[in-house]
Amino acid sequence: MGFLNKFLGSSKEEVDYKATLKEVLDHRNGLIAMESKVVQDFFEKIFEVAEQSLHGVLFLTPEEFGFKKTLTREEVDFWFCKVSLALVVYSYCFFYVEEQSPSAQSSFITFWQRMFDSYNNIFGEKATIDAVNHYAAGMIEEGEKKYSKSGNEEQALRLMLKDYTTLAGELLEKIWHENINQKALDDLRNYKPGQNTAAYDPAAQKIVLLGRGIWETHLEIVKPFLPKLLTDYQI
Repeated sequence: MGFLNKFLGSSKEEVDYKATLKEVLDHRNGLIAMESKVVQDFFEKIFEVAEQSLHGVLFLTPEEFGFKKTLTREEVDFWFCKVSLALVVYSYCFFYVEEQSPSAQSSFITFWQRMFDSYNNIFGEKATIDAVNHYAAGMIEEGEKKYSKSGNEEQALRLMLKDYTTLAGELLEKIWHENINQKALDDLRNYKPGQNTAAYDPAAQKIVLLGRGIWETHLEIVKPFLPKLLTDYQI
């Protein structure tokens, strides 16, 4: 995976990060290599998003956010574990269509169940498609109520924020030991997309920055790849 070297500079912090990252990914990539080609291709994109977004958080965000720290192997692994699961969920939701024929629906569910099973093999987890309800409650509601199609872009973007708040909150609490207090949750609930967050609780600001970074990198790298993946699998 050549992308690992793309953004890494020569500072001591980045050299240490690269060494820790290599330890984590050597193990996980060995498990990915045991999966089928379609699974390998998908998780290569997933890991590319996870690595780029983590590097961006550690080395490219403003100092005042306090993201810069030396991560342990366990913390890097936790990042890849949680971000990968959320990205599998996002990918599933992007292409779920309730009105599919029974045979198409069955094939679709079988494909994604296979991806969840592969995720579990790679990370030693027990995730199921039920994870969709946890990481993509907003996408589910958007799919049901179709706010974006009716022109209610603000509500659609609020639901997007709701989803990446779930993931970003978990990452902040576990890796940066951030307390997500009620003030932060209230600020996020009242957030209007595009609004300046300078007056918000610091944890809310971090959630917006962190969650949006992962979401946008997923849109840039994984989402465009999915149609080919599903076509190759003949869904």
